[in-house]
Amino acid sequence: MKEEINKLLGYVAEIATFLTKVQRWAHENDVKSEISETVEKYLNGFSFTKTPAPMRPAKADSQPNRKKDPKRKVWTDKEIEKMPHLKNLHYRKTVDGIHQFRYRRNGYQLSFNSKNYEVAKKKAYDFIKGLKENIRRNSEVLYGKSLDYVAQAWFELKKAHVERGTYQSYLSVYKNHVAPVFGKRSVKGILPMDLQPFFDELHKNAGKTCETTKITLAGIFKYAVANRLCPTNPMDGVIIEKHVRVTGKALTNERIETFIATMKADTSIYGLACLIILYTGIRGSELESLTFDWANGTFTVKNAKLKKSQKVNPENLTRTVPIFPGLYKLKDRIETEPWKIKASTLACKFREHWSENSVKDLRHTFASKCREAGVENELVNIWQGHTPGNNVTANVYTHFSLEYQKQEAKKVTNY
Repeated sequence: MKEEINKLLGYVAEIATFLTKVQRWAHENDVKSEISETVEKYLNGFSFTKTPAPMRPAKADSQPNRKKDPKRKVWTDKEIEKMPHLKNLHYRKTVDGIHQFRYRRNGYQLSFNSKNYEVAKKKAYDFIKGLKENIRRNSEVLYGKSLDYVAQAWFELKKAHVERGTYQSYLSVYKNHVAPVFGKRSVKGILPMDLQPFFDELHKNAGKTCETTKITLAGIFKYAVANRLCPTNPMDGVIIEKHVRVTGKALTNERIETFIATMKADTSIYGLACLIILYTGIRGSELESLTFDWANGTFTVKNAKLKKSQKVNPENLTRTVPIFPGLYKLKDRIETEPWKIKASTLACKFREHWSENSVKDLRHTFASKCREAGVENELVNIWQGHTPGNNVTANVYTHFSLEYQKQEAKKVTNY
């Protein structure tokens, strides 16, 4: 009796399998809904707790690109050859007539649906197209093929070893000038003949920027060579005309007299600030940190231009300089009036009132007047903040006592 029951259940399972195929065929070919409803009612009348293994219904075919069923082929062979991931899109038409493409790979669980077959297909195609582009881009980054990838690693390394301002200048020229032209290109494929026209054009319009770009790219390619990401440094084959910097000029005696008279007549914070720079030789960016010790006859200021390695020594952070004769004439104003102003604001005001020179020219004027008064060049460099480093100035820095410096400072009375 048990064998007969199992045999009957097997027949019923075969019928259910057949009716399932009829149901799917009806939906896919838009056959009248009465057929579909009839099949569904018939199937709903059966409930199996166990299906005999020999008579298990066959698994429905859900793959859209099976060669045995060319009518259901969604993508052409050419499309699949161009974008192999298309074959991972599974197409079906749901019971309620919705066309659906499903993608269940690489962590994605996506469905692209529409009542219009072409719309659903286009959604799925656009996704695979974008996926292909992402894979290509990620592959470049993964294997370090793009210049952007190498530059990013180099900037991370450089950030810890240079001053913030220097780092920002390197990063700025790369983002604004290099990345738009070479960023996505293979670091191995960039040749000197590619770089030469780029630098020639850049030098015409921005000499200083060209020089900074040269330093930046040379460092990036050197880093790439060291990490075996490219065989040679293409910057070695690029010829770049040396940028001639404008260092500024000292004011003539006539201009100094006119300048002093003009600034003394200016009762604003700007006029006094300019006179202080003229008589101290400090940088405009150091003005806000300047403090006077009239009792000791000195002033102290933070050194604004130091390399990161030089900041390790606390003695390099500030410099104490004798008060020069010209400053004593301004003592009352310095003690009672405001004069600390930001360097950027001071530079703008200076150009408005004194367009023939710059704030930096006041430093040159101070240095010239010190040399004319007979002060040693090494000592003038110390007073102006050119102290640390592997040069003569660094070697003699501790040789000048403060008393000697005060005596030398008294000589500067020629303006």
